[in-house]
This record gives sequence, C-alpha cells and structure tokens, in this order.
Amino acid sequence: MARFVFGPVPSRRLGFSLGVDVIPWKYCNFDCIYCQVGKTTNKDLRRSSFFNREDILHEIEEVLRSGVEIDYITFSGSGEPTLNKDLGWLIEKVKKVTNIPVAVITNGSLLSDNEVREELMMADVVLPSLDAVSEDIFRYINRPHIDIELDEIIDGLKTFSKNFKGKVWLEVMIIKDINDDIEELEKLKNITDEINVEKIQLNTVVRPPAEDFVEGLSKKELERIRDFLGPKCEIICAFEKYVSNEHKNQWENKILEILKRRPLTIDDISKITGIPARQAKDQLRILEKKGAIRSFYMENTVYYFPCEAT
Repeated sequence: MARFVFGPVPSRRLGFSLGVDVIPWKYCNFDCIYCQVGKTTNKDLRRSSFFNREDILHEIEEVLRSGVEIDYITFSGSGEPTLNKDLGWLIEKVKKVTNIPVAVITNGSLLSDNEVREELMMADVVLPSLDAVSEDIFRYINRPHIDIELDEIIDGLKTFSKNFKGKVWLEVMIIKDINDDIEELEKLKNITDEINVEKIQLNTVVRPPAEDFVEGLSKKELERIRDFLGPKCEIICAFEKYVSNEHKNQWENKILEILKRRPLTIDDISKITGIPARQAKDQLRILEKKGAIRSFYMENTVYYFPCEAT
C-alpha cells in the first residue's frame, strides 16, 4: 500500500490530481478551524526531511508507469507541504520524468522564505491561500504558529507572484459570519488587487470541518462576493469529470488511502473508481461492517471517514 501517493482524486480545481503527501499526519504551522483533515497535532515552523525522498519519488514513478489518467501531480495532503525541505528536489525530479504539470497547494505561510520561493519556482501551478487580511480574523480562522506574521505572508505572496513564471491561483475560504462582511472583503480586495494572480478562487465549507461551529455560505452569497472581488474571481465548481471503468481495480485500498487525507461522499467515490453510485454504496456498507470506515451526516450529505481518524 502506498505511503506517500494517493489518488488520482477528483479535484474541483485540478481535474484528476495525483496527490503526493510529503508531511507527517497534521504537521502544520496552521490549525485552521475549517480544515477537513482535522485539528493540527504538530504545530511547527521547522522544515525537515521527514521521509526518504527517493521512496517518495519511486511511488510517483510507479503510478506514472501504470498509465492511470492524471491531470496534475499535486503536492498537498496531511499538512503544509512546504515544511518538507526536500520539496524542491522532488519537484525537479518529477519534472524530469514526466510532462504532467506539477501543482503545489500551500497555505502560503512560507512564501516569505527565499529558499521556499526558489523551490516553488519549478512548479507549474502554485495554489496558496489567503483567508483574511485583518490580523484578528486571520488568527481566528487559521490559528497560525505564534511566530507567523500576516504581513510577512502577504509580502511573500506579492514577491512570489511577481517573479513566478507559472500560474498562481489564490484560494480564499469564506466562512459564514467570520470573514464574509463587507469591511473584511474590501480589505481583501485591496490586497488581492496588488497580487499578481491568474485566479482568485472562492471556496466555502462543504465537508465536515475541524470545528463544529464553522458554517459555509450559499451559492448566491458566494456569487455576490465573486462579483465584488472582480473578473479574476471564480467560485470553485463541483467536479464533473469521471474516470473510465478500466481503472476501478483495487478500489478498496485506493479509497481507504484517500479517506486518510479527506472525507468523501458517494459521488466522490463513484467518480474516483468509475463504478456506479449504487455499487459504491454497497461496497461502502461492507467496509462499514468490517469496521474499516464510518459515515458522518452533514447538511443532508453523507461523508465517509476511516475509523482510525475518529
């Protein structure tokens, strides 16, 4: 069973994304209230070589040889990927063995670091986040390491986006009654107008968050914010692409690996495996009876988790 590679998973932004998880479980410098992976257990700023980088590269190469459909190779997963100081080496090696574009999903907290910016220059797409530009709201939502400064994050974003030759897609997670008021949105717009990004991508809470009090916005509410932030802004749409049935073998292990990083719905699982929703539901019932997974209801939608994540 793979340790570092999961998927390809259906991504609302990246199509079929082969996830590469280079961070130990919940090793992060943020502890976001909306995180779908759960609460941070190791809040740290230190960059380390957490794993043997050759082993990570070998797993990526194995998936590439299998011929599975992949739109992006995406460094993301259980924590903040830029905390792995082998990230630049891995991106460089991956670029040498495939033409599939490389993406990095990051909270943007280390873009003030020259070394991190240099490593990310080799990627094709970088997807940083910026959920708030007011100090109190930023600390309330993202609960960063005590040594992280919001001004440094914003300056790092500006510097990186100015020099990066690839695409920067800035994600903003909008949370009901926390960062959705007009005053905060005006401040956000002033900052995003100064950052050289191709897209501003609005997201909201649609999966079970780390904290129960966190609520998402409606489509109409997001549309109003999108219009306010301007033509570069878009709402991240639901995933519509389906995999062919030829890649549905060994789906059980594949689904369990992905569930460790993110909860999934029946629809998600059907898209990943290519099997009909009814058949997927039957297989999930079997896994529940085995005690391998559990289900969770949120706003009339069932999400599945591995039991070890309870």
